[in-house]
Amino acid sequence: MATHGHAHGHELQRTWELTPSDVLGSALGWLREVGRRLRTPLLICLLLFVVGIIAIVVIPLRQGFANRQAWTYVAAAFLYLMSTAAAAPALSTALRVARSHWRRPVNRAAEIWGVTLIIPFLLYLLLLPTFPGTEDRLSIWFGWPLSPWLWGAILMLTLTGAGYLFAWFSSLPDLAIVRDHGAPAQRGLAAWLSRGWIGSHLQWRFYEKVVNNIGVLYVLIYVAAMTVLASDFIIALIPGYFTAVFPAYFTITSFQAGIALTIVTMAVLRRWGGQTDYLGREQFWALGKLLLAFSLLWFYFWWSEFIIFWYGRTPREIEILKLLMAETYRWPFILSFALNFALPLLILMWNPIRRSITGPTVVGAIVLVGNLIDRIRLTSAAFSQPDSALLGHAHELKTLPAAYIPGIGDILILVGMIAGALALIFWAARYLPFPSVAEVAGGLWLRAHKPFKHARLIVIGKPE
Repeated sequence: MATHGHAHGHELQRTWELTPSDVLGSALGWLREVGRRLRTPLLICLLLFVVGIIAIVVIPLRQGFANRQAWTYVAAAFLYLMSTAAAAPALSTALRVARSHWRRPVNRAAEIWGVTLIIPFLLYLLLLPTFPGTEDRLSIWFGWPLSPWLWGAILMLTLTGAGYLFAWFSSLPDLAIVRDHGAPAQRGLAAWLSRGWIGSHLQWRFYEKVVNNIGVLYVLIYVAAMTVLASDFIIALIPGYFTAVFPAYFTITSFQAGIALTIVTMAVLRRWGGQTDYLGREQFWALGKLLLAFSLLWFYFWWSEFIIFWYGRTPREIEILKLLMAETYRWPFILSFALNFALPLLILMWNPIRRSITGPTVVGAIVLVGNLIDRIRLTSAAFSQPDSALLGHAHELKTLPAAYIPGIGDILILVGMIAGALALIFWAARYLPFPSVAEVAGGLWLRAHKPFKHARLIVIGKPE
């Protein structure tokens, strides 16, 4: 990649001048400043999280588990966090497996979201008593004993454990840096998490293999979990919703939101976190192309399901279309279609916008809003169905329920749970340096700058 005549040559020139010592200095600077910068947003998010917990206690818990509709926005918050924060580490795994080098500053921005998994796991446990048994209704569990409660909880517990294991092991070398060079308040936890790490050749070889394997395991469990959630939270609760495409749609759109969340996180780090030298146009451009691809996949999987219902035109299929798209939740669907597919396509189809920093960031924010609306639409439609409509072999909607209109308490629950996830991010950022020294400095050791005619090229070595 030559600097002369290239659109972002100055940016590459600045990256060329960095050394591993510069990366270490930036990381230590982050550790010195991060506590002061993040204290206020951390306290605000904690306050909102407490308000959200109070709202859960006062509204849905007070009304009881039998009134499933009262739990609509608890479920919406759960599914939104599973579609965004839980999906972001999967992007890091994909980039690691592809062995791309531009991804090195990106991994930390994606992997750090793994620390938020405890919140959706606890929300899932709260929601379990609201689900009816699998007898006499559609279910993915084939009548297994104690389903969906036991097996769904085991799957979510496994996903949460794999996510935390991935977040911890991928950060192990940087935690050792905090242990040795961080502030006294940071060293205690970092020393406990990184004990035994001395950076030997054997440890590095073991680290590379284990991180990739744990990441792949997390992705496999995540796909299985999202398939189950799509079945238990949406398909099984809407009478007559017979579909094999929706779980794929639900999972793919979650990957889209995970990419969008990573892009927005990178933009925040670049704007307020001093990461300009590490998160540049190359990273935003590459992820912008991925975001465009998954926006097209959003339409593909939605269309694959819609066209079956549209041409089938049985009374059951017509009622499902009316509920989810045409009547009851028409405007949420239109907004979701525009924000998740139409606008990303119309914006990112232009090369100058796609290879900028602002373009992918704006589209990432749009997709995050669109995914939230989509999850609210689906959850509201599913949780508005009474148990009586699910039993006795009811295979179609008898009447269309009215649209669920959220109250102030519902909004407080949704905002509070998202704020709780952000609070965990702000807390974790006090112990994890940005950029990742192990990733970025390791990439610099593999680079050499060679002259070629009138230009300079980056030659990247392959350690494998």
